[in-house]
Amino acid sequence: MGRVWAVAKNSFVSAMRMRVAIVFVLLLIILLPIMCITTTGDNTVKGQAQSFVSYSLGLTSFLLSILTIIASCYSLSSDIKHKQIYTVITKPIGRFELMLGKVLGVVLLNLMLLFVFSSVIYILTLQIPRLSNVQSQEIDRLDNEFFTARASLKFDLDEFVIENRANENYKELERSGQLSESRSRQEIMQELRDSIRFSMYSAEPGGMVLWEFQKVKPFDANETIFIRFKANASQTPPDKNIYGVWYVGDYRQIKYGPEKAKTPIYAVPRKDVVQAVHEFEIPADAVAEDGYLAVVFYNEPANNTTVIFSQEDGFSILYKAGTFGANFIRAILIIFARLVFLAALGVSLSAWLGFPVAILCSLMIFFTGMINGFIVGSFAYLGQNISLFYKFVIEPLIWLLPKFDQNNNIGKYIVDAKLISTGFLTTSVAALAIKSAVLLLIGFIIFARREIAKVIV
Repeated sequence: MGRVWAVAKNSFVSAMRMRVAIVFVLLLIILLPIMCITTTGDNTVKGQAQSFVSYSLGLTSFLLSILTIIASCYSLSSDIKHKQIYTVITKPIGRFELMLGKVLGVVLLNLMLLFVFSSVIYILTLQIPRLSNVQSQEIDRLDNEFFTARASLKFDLDEFVIENRANENYKELERSGQLSESRSRQEIMQELRDSIRFSMYSAEPGGMVLWEFQKVKPFDANETIFIRFKANASQTPPDKNIYGVWYVGDYRQIKYGPEKAKTPIYAVPRKDVVQAVHEFEIPADAVAEDGYLAVVFYNEPANNTTVIFSQEDGFSILYKAGTFGANFIRAILIIFARLVFLAALGVSLSAWLGFPVAILCSLMIFFTGMINGFIVGSFAYLGQNISLFYKFVIEPLIWLLPKFDQNNNIGKYIVDAKLISTGFLTTSVAALAIKSAVLLLIGFIIFARREIAKVIV
């Protein structure tokens, strides 16, 4: 371990002396305070805080990722290019120890810089309310909707019920002779399923949409829960607003009688802009003792349009389940795990590729991780025709790719005050650790067989 540590210290010092590292550090030192002052968001204190955290975390993560790729690719390839490797391999140190030391040196640099700049971001974020002249009402909103960590429950349609309804509708069309001979049963069934999903997510004028949740467990019954939604309209109103009444509570007392429930139902009239995400809060005592909660939207007839709730953004219930500080630390841990992965990737590639090719490959893999969902979907489509090759060759390569998009977009969790669960944290870090180990192993196998120099007599 002493030999690995010696290589790590040397790599750490070399990386710190790189001009790129100095430039990136200076950029962050200058830009983070400027961003704290200049970001406005939606011209509210909450919007300012959200914008600053989103941009600052994104910028820090991006710059440190690029620095990690450059430093890790340069670390080993420069030793080989400048023939310093000859001095190293004559010493009692294995090639794997050499690679591990290079990775550890870059990781130590990441650990130091990430700790410093994440601390700066955290402190500046806490100062945003103090830098703005805000009222106590806005402070309360910040505490409830930003400086917290909220668990999220999304509404999932019962696919079994949808399938049964689709089969019933198909049989009815068959009995009435309305089926088209030019279309297959599969196509018609898919259209019926989509139609049912649409009807369950939409309300005509004077109609309602019902969402029922189970196992809702607020952090404190005296706190509040939040209803988060995005609504569209079949015909956009002139003022781009939709009017409706939300009923939140135990809907079973309406279905089966008041003796079935002991919790209140809150009625909340609202006016909301279409095609935008909205939230409103309700006392947590609306949740029944068994964790049941229903949310009903009544579409005012005056809207004169069908209100459609977005399936992409979803409809969810948010409630406090942790603190902003703990959630922020979890986000930083995941970012650090990503930097470790990139360090292992760079050193592994530089063990058998030159610096330009290694850095190009690393950058391609890094940017691929930002659109991982699109890449996986594209290969899955192609894999339908080359199933064996896809299963045994493409799938393992796709698995090695990092995932930085969609649900793995860490900044979005902090901005939306969504809890990074222990399970998600563990899964993300463990997956990146395993991928890093696999990459190092592959690089070592190639590096161990690589001929560094020939003995000429």
